[in-house]
Amino acid sequence: MYAAKKYLLTGLVRECRRVLEKELGLDTVCTVLTHSISLDECELRKKSLEFISKNTFKVINMEAFKELSHDAVDDVVSLDMLTGTSERRLFEACVRWARHQLKELGNEDPSDEEIRDTLGSVLYKIRFLTMAQKVFAEITTHSKILTAEEKLDVYVYMTTGEKLETLKFLSHSRQMQDNVVTRFTSVSASDSCFCDWSQDAICIETTVDICLTGVGLYGGKKSTNYDVTLTVWKGSETVSKTVTKMTSDGSFKPLKVLLENPVLIRANTRYTVAAVIKGLFPTWLGNSGIGQDIKIKYDISQFGQIRFFPSTLSPNSTSMSRGQIPELFFCM
Repeated sequence: MYAAKKYLLTGLVRECRRVLEKELGLDTVCTVLTHSISLDECELRKKSLEFISKNTFKVINMEAFKELSHDAVDDVVSLDMLTGTSERRLFEACVRWARHQLKELGNEDPSDEEIRDTLGSVLYKIRFLTMAQKVFAEITTHSKILTAEEKLDVYVYMTTGEKLETLKFLSHSRQMQDNVVTRFTSVSASDSCFCDWSQDAICIETTVDICLTGVGLYGGKKSTNYDVTLTVWKGSETVSKTVTKMTSDGSFKPLKVLLENPVLIRANTRYTVAAVIKGLFPTWLGNSGIGQDIKIKYDISQFGQIRFFPSTLSPNSTSMSRGQIPELFFCM
């Protein structure tokens, strides 16, 4: 591509771009991003960042991330949408990147001040203000990467909401893309117990806090519209209720239905998720689901696990291994 650009071979440039976009993956995205910046390939740069946005956790923990150029790291930490990671993990990945850059220059044991200088503008793209106070304290108390004044500015904002004139960090949170838990490994046509206006429910417990944003539901074997009521309970308390519609095209692919009020699911607390569907029946039905056996750990975004339990609120034989709620959508 460099040679093609140098000699104005526009057709070859297009072909290089096409091949690179087609081969974009975990093994190549860091290299492609760095070179797309140096070659001023805006579209390729954009596609690389979109890929990283959807695979953030995996990318920032790869060795190739340490090889990124400063401009490329700046691009990554400037993203407003990340997947499967936290602000703390992003900061720690950037520190590892800076240490590696210094090591490549022969500095085997860099000081915090040297790491700060290497980070440069990247440091001010980290959303420290969106962290919990405890997390911010854990990563900065014994570190000099942030100055004492910068730490004070952050603490003042966290405590009072006041933005001091010297505050240099961004205060708005990133959007964390939905993660999805897929419960079933096979699909079949539902039987008579899954009928119009019957309620399908499942209980869940997680080992970490998550924000439940929606569910996936099956439609029918023919194209049709359905009236849907989604309810989430914490014990006997209704914490979210959504009344909406969904349109099925007749396929067994689950349809995403968002909660009007996303629910903060606290760790080690049992919640019930229920769906009532009114429309053309029978619908598709999920089978071969995750059991409640404690030995079966279903990972959610590398951070923890989720377990399913049967619900007494479901009269239509829903269990951990079969039912009408094949997917749960959540953010960390």
